[in-house]
Amino acid sequence: MKKTAHCIHHTHWDLIWYFTAQDATVQLCYNMKEMLEGFRSGRITDFFFDGQSAPMDEYRKLHPEDEAYIRTLVTEKKLVIGPFHSQLDCFICNGESVINNLRLGMQSAENLGYVSRVAYLPDSFGHSWDFPKIFHQFGIKDFVITRGVGDDYKLGSEFYMKSNDGSELLVCTMIAGYGYGCYAFRNGTLFDESALDYNKISVQSLIDRLLSYSTLDHEFVFPLGFDQNPAMLDIPKRIAEYNAQQTDIAFVSTTWQDFCNRVREHGHNLKCHEHELFSTQYHRVHRSIFSARADIKALQDACERKITYGLQPLMSMLDAQGIPYDHGLIDEIWNRLLRCQTHSSATLTDETNDYIQQETQNAYNLITSQTVFLMKLLSLSVQKKEDGYPLLVCNTLPYTRTQTLHTTVQTGKPDFRILLDGKELPYTRAETVKKNCGVLRKDIRDMDPKGYFYETEIILQIDHMKGFSYRTLYIQDIDQPSVSYELAQVPYIENNRFRIHKDEEGVHIFDYRSHREHRSAIYLEESGDEGDSFDYSPPEYDWILTDYFEHAEVSCVQNMTYSCMTLTGTMEIPQNLKNRKDRIRNSGMRYKIKLELIDKNSIRISGTIDNHAMDHRVRLVFTGQAPHTYSLAGTQYSYIKRESTPAALKNWKADGWFEEPSPTWPLLNYVSVEDDEVMTVMTKSSKEYELIDEGNKDIAVVLFRSYGAMGYPDLHRRPGRPSGLDYMIFQTPKCQMLKESSFDLALTWYESYDGNRICQDYIQYACPQLCFEGQHFDKSVHPISYFPTNPPEQRLPDSWSFLNMDELQGCFGSLVKEKDYWLLRLYNNEIEPVSCGIIHSDEALVYTLTTLDHTIHKPLSNELEPLRKGELRMIQIERT
Repeated sequence: MKKTAHCIHHTHWDLIWYFTAQDATVQLCYNMKEMLEGFRSGRITDFFFDGQSAPMDEYRKLHPEDEAYIRTLVTEKKLVIGPFHSQLDCFICNGESVINNLRLGMQSAENLGYVSRVAYLPDSFGHSWDFPKIFHQFGIKDFVITRGVGDDYKLGSEFYMKSNDGSELLVCTMIAGYGYGCYAFRNGTLFDESALDYNKISVQSLIDRLLSYSTLDHEFVFPLGFDQNPAMLDIPKRIAEYNAQQTDIAFVSTTWQDFCNRVREHGHNLKCHEHELFSTQYHRVHRSIFSARADIKALQDACERKITYGLQPLMSMLDAQGIPYDHGLIDEIWNRLLRCQTHSSATLTDETNDYIQQETQNAYNLITSQTVFLMKLLSLSVQKKEDGYPLLVCNTLPYTRTQTLHTTVQTGKPDFRILLDGKELPYTRAETVKKNCGVLRKDIRDMDPKGYFYETEIILQIDHMKGFSYRTLYIQDIDQPSVSYELAQVPYIENNRFRIHKDEEGVHIFDYRSHREHRSAIYLEESGDEGDSFDYSPPEYDWILTDYFEHAEVSCVQNMTYSCMTLTGTMEIPQNLKNRKDRIRNSGMRYKIKLELIDKNSIRISGTIDNHAMDHRVRLVFTGQAPHTYSLAGTQYSYIKRESTPAALKNWKADGWFEEPSPTWPLLNYVSVEDDEVMTVMTKSSKEYELIDEGNKDIAVVLFRSYGAMGYPDLHRRPGRPSGLDYMIFQTPKCQMLKESSFDLALTWYESYDGNRICQDYIQYACPQLCFEGQHFDKSVHPISYFPTNPPEQRLPDSWSFLNMDELQGCFGSLVKEKDYWLLRLYNNEIEPVSCGIIHSDEALVYTLTTLDHTIHKPLSNELEPLRKGELRMIQIERT
C-alpha cells in the first residue's frame, strides 16, 4: 500500500552551542535575508521557525526594514513562530520559567499577527509531566517532541500525555529525529543506499521505524530541515519530482497543526501516558547533564528563586501602593535568563559557557538592582513613627509567617537597639566591625574621626509577618548595651526539633520528634569521572573515596535563636585519573561546611569546597535508614515517582539503546525517600541526585563534576559517537572547576509524605530575604544607593499588607501584575482536593478564576473554592 510522507519545512535553531551567540546571530541574519527573498520570489511557500520567537526578535531588532514583510508572512501563517521564547530545559527550569517562556514567545508572535499553539520542543532532553497542565493554561493542546520516548512506555509515536490534574496533550513524536532525511531529500539521494542520517543510520530504516510506531495507517512525518539550516528552496517542485520518480511514497506538504489535527481525527489506538518522558532508548537525553557546570546552574537557580518568590511579588504589592510595576525590566530579566536556560545550557565550550554565565549574572544583577531600588524607595516613602535608621523587612509569600533575618546593619555607635511597633526586639550579635565613611587617606591619622561607624552582623526573628507585607523596624544608637544575645561556644547544637553533634565516627542528628538518631547522617563521596560536558561516566579503574568528617575540625556556636556547627577539613584525593588508577592521593580538597538550625523544621547545610583535582565527581550523601525502590522528586507544579533501579539497566547495551537508563535524576527543588518516615533534601544550588549504597538507601546530591571536554566518544554510559559534533572533541579546561565552589541544601524528615507540605517548606527555604536599612554611612553596601532618588509624593504607612491568606493547604506559585490586574498563581501537588484558603485584605478587591489565555472568567468570593487534584490555578485580582 502506498505510504504518505508529511513534509514539514523547518529549521532547528540553537541560540548557542559549540558556536558563540555571535556566530548564530550572523548566520541567522543571512539565513533570514535569503528566506525572505525566497518568499518574495515564490521559491519558498511556508516555513516553521522551530517553535520559538527569540531568533525572530533578534533579527527584527537588527533589521527593522524587514519587519513589515515578516508581519505579513506571519499573519498569513506562511512563516510560523512561537509559542516558546526559547528551547527550554524541561526538568530544571521552574514553573515561572516555563510560564514566562511561553508568555514572551506568544506575546512576540501575537504582535506579529499569529502565534502557533503547537508546543514544539524538538531537541529538549526529555519532558516534564507537568507540561499538560501548564500548556493548557495557554490554550495549547498539541505537543511535538523528539527525545524521551521508548518501548518501555508501550506507546506509539502519537499518544496523549496527562498531568495529575487530568489535563491532556496530544504528543507527536519524531522518533527518527527532526532532520533524519532532509539532506538526502535536498541532494536528490533519498532513495539511494547512501542516504543516511546524522547517526549514520539509513533513512529507509528510519522510515520503517516510523511506520511501525505510527498511529496513522501508512503515514509518517518527514521533516525538511535540521540544525541551523537555511530554508530549502523549491520544495513543491522537489516533492513533485519525487512523486514522479516512484510509487511507494506520496510526499505531501503540511504543517504541524494540520498533522496534529489529522492524528486526532484518524489516529488509531492512541494511548495515554501519565508520567515524565525520559527514555534513553532511541535518543540521548543525557541523564547526568544536570551536574555539568554546577556553578552556572546554581546561579540560574538563584535567579529563578529571587524573581519568583521575591521580586515579582514585591513589585506587585508595591504596585498596589502606587509604585508602578515595571513590565519592561521584568521582561528583560526573563529574556536574558531564558536565553541561557536552553536545553543544553552550560554544557558547552568554555567560550559559550562564559557567555551563559555572564548573561545569567546580568539577569541576577538586574533582579538584585531592581529589588534594592524598590526597597530603598519604600524606605524613603514610609512615614516614620520612630527616630533611628529604618530597617524595612518584606514578606513576599501570601500567608502569615515568622521570618528569621540574617543581615548586617550600619550604626553610628557600637551599641544599638531595634524597635518594632514601639517594642524592643532581642537580636543576636554575631560580629561588629568598626569602619570609616570619611574621605580615605593614606595615613589613617588624617581621616575624619567623625566618620567612624559600626557594621554589625545580626540575626533576629520577626513573628507574625502578614502575607505580601512590609514592616519597618527602627535601629537606634544607644550608649548602653542593648537586648542582644552573644553566640556562645558549645559542644553541640540543638533546637526544639534537632540535636546535632560530631564524634570520631562522623556527624549525628537526633530528631526529638521521632526520637530517632541518624548516625553518620551526611558524608562526602568523591569518585573518578571519564565523562564530558553532557554526561558523567565512571572510569574503568575507579576508586570511590568517602569522608564522614571524622577528622574535620568542628566549631559550634549557639544562643536562644540561632545554632551553627562548622566543619573544616581536607579530603585527600587523587589529582587525576592516572593517580586514581594507581591509588595515589596527592591533592587536598579543602572544605568548610555549615549546619545551621534556622527554622524549626529543617537543617540548612551549606558550604564551600576548594578543588584542585581533575576528572572527578563530588557528592554530598544523606544517609537513609532502609532500602528504597523509588524516590519522589518535586517538579514544576507537582512531584514525580522515579525508580531507583530502572529495569532496562540489565540489558540496555544488548538491546542497542543510545544511552544507559541511569538512575541519575534531575533535582529541581526537593527529593524524598519514604520508609517508616520521609527523608527530604531541598536545594538552592545542586541539580542532580541518585539513590546509592545498599538497597539505594542514601540520597547522593552532586555538588560538582570536574571534566575537561565537550564530546567524548564511546563512554561507558553513552556508547557511539561524541555528543555535540560527531567528529570533534572540544577541550574545556574551565569545566575542571579548579576553584572554590559553593552549595546550599536543606535536610529534614516527615512522618508521612505530603507533597504540599514539603513544597511549602521548600518555598519558605527558597524565598529570598528582603530587607533594607535606610542608613547614610556606606553606599557601597548596595551600589544603587549611590544614586539620588526622589521619594513618591504620596507617603506610605510604615507597615502594610496587601493581602493575607488563611488556611491555604496548596502552594504558592508567584504574584505578578498584568495590565490593570494582579495574577496570583496557586497549585495543588496532590491528587486529593485541598483547601485554597480565605483571602483577607484591607483593600477593596475582586477575585476571578482565569487562565493564562484568559478564556475562563469565573467570579470568586474571598473564600476560595478548594484546589482540585493537581490543579494549577490563576486568580485575577482587581480593585473594585
